[in-house]
Order: sequence, then structure tokens, then C-alpha cells
Amino acid sequence: RDKWRRHRIDGERKESAREEREREREESMQRMKTGRKVGNARPCARVVRGVTVRPAGVRSQATQVPRRGGSTSSNVARVSQGFALRAASSDLEENVSTTSIIEDLKNAAMHLHTKDQAASGGQEAKKRPEFKPTREGYLRYLEDSRIIFSTLEDIVKDNAKLSKLRENGLERAGALDTDIALLSGMGVEPAGYEGDASPGAEYAKYLKDLSEENLPGFICHYYNTYFAHTAGGRMIGKAVSDRILDGRKLDFYHNYPQPVKKLSKPVKDSLEDIALEWSDEEKSKCVDETGKAFKYAGLVMRQMVISE
Repeated sequence: RDKWRRHRIDGERKESAREEREREREESMQRMKTGRKVGNARPCARVVRGVTVRPAGVRSQATQVPRRGGSTSSNVARVSQGFALRAASSDLEENVSTTSIIEDLKNAAMHLHTKDQAASGGQEAKKRPEFKPTREGYLRYLEDSRIIFSTLEDIVKDNAKLSKLRENGLERAGALDTDIALLSGMGVEPAGYEGDASPGAEYAKYLKDLSEENLPGFICHYYNTYFAHTAGGRMIGKAVSDRILDGRKLDFYHNYPQPVKKLSKPVKDSLEDIALEWSDEEKSKCVDETGKAFKYAGLVMRQMVISE
């Protein structure tokens, strides 16, 4: 009887050990897929654009090949960490979103949108006057946009720290030249403006000064100007064209060397790279410019409805 009991206990122990090994194997596979902490296992280090990101408490550890005779638990941990250190997955952002300047800028911009502009907007919808663009106002808007985009392009060209943003395909100055010439050829005269300079010229001066005094702040305006145009700006352009230009497609909105989505990703990655070494204070300086970016963009866009 004692012999049978010992045999039963040994069998239960082996079964328990087998179940434990299976559980650890499943957990390690889950960590390799998601990089998240599972059960009592420690989270793995992760790689984002070539930079190893380690959660709190995870030390750097050289990848080791499991040795015969070593414990199953330690071998699985070594193998899973080795895979995690070498892998760069497309879903990493969910775990490092607090370090993404693009996500911070996107959230700040969304907070300033009204709910009729975006479902997740942070402001209540507002009653707006009917949108009635004019050809004169639209030409003024295009000319001011030309000043703004050419200024952005010149700043990028002259600043070595922004070299990753050069000739990325999103540049708009050349396309605007074509559209301005088109409307001028139709006999359209640009609407006037109050003061010594147009809203676009004032904004361009602000951008130039900001790029010299607060480069992170400039990046905020760069991001909002280009990516607001590729999103809502193109929708507005279509609405204006349908109303006053018989639906004609302007180069400003359509003439890109590649699909906009394909061009946008490497530009956003470059912005992330530029911000990689920023301090928390510099990141705040960048995001804090969102309100001014919206303010200047609004002043320039309102010129579309000016009739004289």
C-alpha cells in the first residue's frame, strides 16, 4: 500500500510539474505577442525604432540559450526575453504612448475640436454662420497659405536639426504656386486685409521667431499645419471647389508624389525621432503651442469668406 501511495504521489507531482511547464510556456508566448505582463511573470524589454524600452524593474540582460539541466522557468524567461529584445512590433505604441510626441499632439488637438468636427472632440458643438466662400477670399487664403508653407519649408531647409523633414513629399509651396496662377488667370483679385500684414504673413513671422527661440514649439505648428491640411483641410478644399470652382481639383489638395497616407508615416516617425531626446519641459513646450496653432490657422482660413 505504501509503495502504491508513493507511486501515486510521484505521479501527481509529475503531472503538476507538467501543468506548470505548460502554463509558463503559454505565458511566455503571450509575452512575445503583446509584451505585457502575464500573471506573476516580469514584463519584457521592448524595442521601438531601434531603441530598447524597458518597463520599470526590468534590467538589461544578455540573451542566453537555454542550457541542459537548467530550470524550465529560467530557460523560458531567457528565450522569451531574447525574442522581445529582437522584435519590433507595430502595436508597441499602446505601451509607450506616454512617450509619443505624436500622440500627445494628437490628443491636444482633439481636445480643441468641437464634437461636430470630431466625435471625440473635447469642446461642445457651436452654432456657426453659413459657410459662403468667395473667389476673392479663397485666393487670399491660398496666397497666405503659400507664405506659411514656404516659410515652413525654408526653416526646415536651413536648420540642421530638422534635416529629417526635408523633401518628404508633403511640401505645398509649389502646388500653391500653380493654384494661385490658375485663379489669377481667371481674373480673380485677392481680397484685402486689415493692418500692415495679412494673417498669413503674421503667422509666418511668428513661425520664424519660434523656430529660433523654441524649436519644440515650432514642431507643434509644423505637425498641425501639415496634418490638418491632409485631413480636414482637404475636405474643406473640396467643399470650396464645389461651390465656387465647379468642382475643379486644385494641386494644393491633390498633387502629391505618392498617396498621402504613405508619405505621412515616415514624416511622423521623423518627428518622433526629433523629439526622442527632449526633456519633459521641452515636450510640454511643444504641446503647449497647440492653441496658438489653431488660432493662427483659424485666422487664415476665415479669409475664404471675404468678398472684397
